[in-house]
This record gives sequence, structure tokens and C-alpha cells, in this order.
Amino acid sequence: MEVQVDRDGFLRGLQMVHNIVEPRQTLPILANVLLETEPETLRLTATDLEVGARVSVPAKVVAAGAITISARKLLEIVKELPGAPLSLKTQENAWVALRCGGASYKLVGLAPDDFPPVGEGGAGAWIPMDGKLLRDMLAQTMFAVSHDESRYALNGVLFVVQDHELRLVATDGHRLALAVQQLPGAAAAPVSGIVPRKAMQEIARIVGAGEDVEVAITDNQFMLRMSNVLLIARLIEGTFPNYAQVVPRSHPHRVLLSRPALVAALRRVSVLSEERTRPVKFVFAPGLLKLTAYSPDFGEAEEQVEAQYAGDEMVIGFNSRYVLDALGAQAAEQVVLEVKDGLSPGVVKSFEEEGSLCVIMPMRI
Repeated sequence: MEVQVDRDGFLRGLQMVHNIVEPRQTLPILANVLLETEPETLRLTATDLEVGARVSVPAKVVAAGAITISARKLLEIVKELPGAPLSLKTQENAWVALRCGGASYKLVGLAPDDFPPVGEGGAGAWIPMDGKLLRDMLAQTMFAVSHDESRYALNGVLFVVQDHELRLVATDGHRLALAVQQLPGAAAAPVSGIVPRKAMQEIARIVGAGEDVEVAITDNQFMLRMSNVLLIARLIEGTFPNYAQVVPRSHPHRVLLSRPALVAALRRVSVLSEERTRPVKFVFAPGLLKLTAYSPDFGEAEEQVEAQYAGDEMVIGFNSRYVLDALGAQAAEQVVLEVKDGLSPGVVKSFEEEGSLCVIMPMRI
């Protein structure tokens, strides 16, 4: 193999696939990126057997072929190279000569024969959508994904396409985040799957604001493709909770607040909350919300925030970190807190925009 590529384009491609590679691998070849030629293209592929990514960059192909090189070391080298044409040429015993400007390297490679295949396989119907819409929906849900490895079905985002609607749902058992958006075009066939957290993080990182993307879900795979990128993830096996039963249907108490003011006050008060569960007491009264926190070791804090609320006084406790995460996922200036009573889940959502919400379980304080 011998190719010449633009250093900047090659670097962007490497950065897209590099995060897929896990630092500690049981198979040495999984620490490598696969470089293979196509007509006028160099294709870069990385996988950890659960998530895989493939990126194509323009190239002048002098001699066709393929090789794998350490993804981490190759990225470190290319980052330091000048913005000049870069050449890669395989040599005997899977060594690779890399030249750019006045710099030259000889890198140890591995033959590509044992590199796991990353391809579209039997892709179902591709569903087009706006990249920004998908990225925004991920921001509104991913914070609620569970990190408890024993609850495997909660370690991803439930991706549901039904009729003209896309739904993303995430939960860790203490909170649930839901984002719903209409899809343009003809109604798609109903499909769903639990997509691993790592794949969702990569999508949020690589999808640009103005890019059109297509997604497809098969029995065991989630796929996303753009003009020069393909990302594939193995779906998580397991049963996702019935999220529709979790979202409260009645909210006798509805409070309208300034999001920036609530975030600032909650951060200040939570400094004196107990460090493990960060409990803060929310006291709703006509025209205001009072936040209080107490630590037996450090003291107590209290702050009042203006609110549009005209009901009876009510008290409920929440993990302040969960509330701050939910508020951070909203872009609106005003948010709504909806609660039924002190023992029922509360709902955080935007006042201006429909489509996303977060359900948070209460705490006894």
C-alpha cells in the first residue's frame, strides 16, 4: 500500500475513529486503526467489537493495500506534523513508512487479516434526519443513562421510531429523560433498540450542526451514516422499563421559574448538602421557591427564588445533582417544575418548547 493524503483531513478522520479504541485490549489488533485503500480514498476503521466507526478521506492511491497501525501513536504523530502532504507506504514485515514535510517515521504495523469486519451488513430501511435534531435530543437524554454495569439494559439510550416520531429515552432508576421530535417525510416502519452509551457519545461528538444523517436499526445493530462516516453499534440485549408508566399524568402543582436563577441558587445551596446524595429541600409557596440544604458537619444554607406559583405550600426533596443535570439539558430561559405531592416524582421541562422532559424521583429529607 502507498497513499498520499492531506494531513488535516487525515487528522480529522483519525480523531473521529480514535475514541472507539479502548486503551486496554485483550486482542492487540483492536488497539489499531485499519487503513485500507479504495479508488481515490483512504478508509480508516476502528472497533472495540461493540462499537465500530469507519471514515473515508480523499487520497491519492499509488498502490492499493491495507495495514493496521496503533491508533493512539498514529494520532499523536499526526497531531504534531506540519500542514503538508502526508505519505504512507507499507514495507516488509508490516512496517509502515510515514513522511510529511521533513519528518519521517517507521512504524510497526500488524497485518489486516485478523481485524474484525465493520460493515453495514443487512441494514434495514434508512431513516433520514437532521443532525442537529439528533444531537440536541442526545443532550436532553444522555445524562440520565445508568453507569451501573449490573443494570445492563439501562446502560444505553432507548431509540424508538414510530410513525412520524423519534423518541429517545434514558433512565438510571432514579430519573428518566425523554425527548420526542417529529420526523419529516413518510412514516417509517416501527423500530426500536437500546443503543450503548459509548455509541451515543460518539454520535454527539462527530455529528455536525448542519449535517444530514441516516439511521437504521436491525435485530442486533444500530447504524448511522453521513457522507463519509459510518458508525455501527451492537444493540444492548435486555428489556427497557416501560417509560410511559413512569411519566406522571397529573400535576396539581406547576411552578414557572427562571432557569439561570434556579441553577445559580441550587448550586449555591447544594454546597452544604450531604455529599453523596446531594439532597435539597424544595418548599413551594405563593410567588417563590425556597431551597434549603443541611450538613451536620458544615452547617445549613437557604435561598429564595422568584416563581410563578399560586397553590398551597408544598415540600419535596430532590437530589440537587439530578435537578441540575435536567436544567442543564434545557436551553430555554424559563422552565417548569411540575409536582403532585411530596412523595411523587417531579417533572422538569422547558416552558417555551415541547418535546423533552426529565422525571426525577423524590427524596425523604
